[in-house]
Amino acid sequence: MHKILVLAAVIFSLAAAALGFLNRGKLVETKAEVAKFQSESAANSKKAEKFSTDLKAANEKLAVASSDVEKTAGELMELKSQAAKSTGALTDLQKQLADRDSLIAQQKTDMTAKDTRISELETKASQDVQPTNSPSDDLKKLLEEKDLLTTSLQAKLKDQESHLAALKEREAQRKSKSLRPGLEGRILAVNTSWNFVVLSLGDRNGVVNGAEMLIKRGAQLVGKVRITSVEPSTSIADIVPNSVRGSLAVQPGDSVIYSGPSEDNEPKLP
Repeated sequence: MHKILVLAAVIFSLAAAALGFLNRGKLVETKAEVAKFQSESAANSKKAEKFSTDLKAANEKLAVASSDVEKTAGELMELKSQAAKSTGALTDLQKQLADRDSLIAQQKTDMTAKDTRISELETKASQDVQPTNSPSDDLKKLLEEKDLLTTSLQAKLKDQESHLAALKEREAQRKSKSLRPGLEGRILAVNTSWNFVVLSLGDRNGVVNGAEMLIKRGAQLVGKVRITSVEPSTSIADIVPNSVRGSLAVQPGDSVIYSGPSEDNEPKLP
């Protein structure tokens, strides 16, 4: 009986030792897993913190970009408005000149008719026996009207000559400016809805309406633009239809280069 109890005690001791060894192994494994989890958690926290920082910076850049887009859109609208005003003023001036030409032509016609009538009255007066006859009065009246008409016509002709001289001087000043082949600028903004761009070149650089410029991105040719409105330091240009190559798109920052006038597209004055 005593041997049995000793044997049972030994068996229980061995079982307890084995169980303790197994539990120790699991404890070490659990600690390792906990340490790994803590390490991964710390790494994930750093990643989350970095992502939050990057997201904040991206939001700030987006806000700045949105502000720049709104500012550019406003500048584009203002430039379009100025271009429309300039075109309207030029149209009004051309209409005024046309009206003056028409008025002068009518006055010349009236003078010719009066000269014919005067000649008729002079002939009739020379054949009339009585010097105080009514044709002499009519002749005197027509001569007075002719003098007044001649004075008015001369004044209008002088005024028109003054306007024409001013226009010729302006045209000469515009012609004195020439686009230098190799002149290079860049695209500041692009309006895809209306198919036009804003360039960093303007009147101070010699840019004139109708001039065509090449669009380049690095060494790659993208397309062409044609100047439609010129300001002192900027200008507006339409993207020439079917000139943009393949799947390319005109972008802000692209270069524009003037390579010289083509045979069928000389720069035109307004």
